Amino acid sequence: MSATADETTSVVDDRRSRIHAAAIGEFSARGFAGTSMARIAEAAGMSRPALYQYFKNKDDIFASAFVALLEGCATQALAALHGDGTTAERLDGLLQRFEGDLWERLAASSHAAELLDRKYESDLHLAVEASMREFATGIVTGVADLAGLAPTDPRVAGWVELLRLAPRGYKTEAPTVDAYRQQLTDLAAVLATSIDAAGPASSA
Repeated sequence: MSATADETTSVVDDRRSRIHAAAIGEFSARGFAGTSMARIAEAAGMSRPALYQYFKNKDDIFASAFVALLEGCATQALAALHGDGTTAERLDGLLQRFEGDLWERLAASSHAAELLDRKYESDLHLAVEASMREFATGIVTGVADLAGLAPTDPRVAGWVELLRLAPRGYKTEAPTVDAYRQQLTDLAAVLATSIDAAGPASSA
């Protein structure tokens, strides 16, 4: 019985993931207004009635796909931060897998502004904030681990704040993807110097 339930859950998750991927492609290519349930269904390889078994409307798909995209990037970013490599490499991995990859996706769409504005026209921003809280906790833990400090150390909070806010500042100039990724790498290198200097090994 439990195996059947697991299989059913797996099938549902797979289909929702397929719909998410199709929806993101359609929204990126056509914008929110230009995307229809019929187009999403076609891109996902299913009928429109089948699509309604998983999502009630276009807004529902948009919200679910947007959060899934953010969570996927966050998972990869934390894996890089908590993985192997130098401090600079791990920080750069965090920034590239989240900030860099998302910026590249936005830069590829002529409807980026419309899609970002859509986030504030519904309760989607609340779902995003809830999803990103866990991501923020993971960053604090990872940075504290890099520095060999307690997560509550004020220096950790300062570094995390820079990791969060500096990329937003870079984006105000609408850089190219390559330029933005280089800025992220430079930020990682600067913060790594500070973090490495603060660690226990530096004062031994």
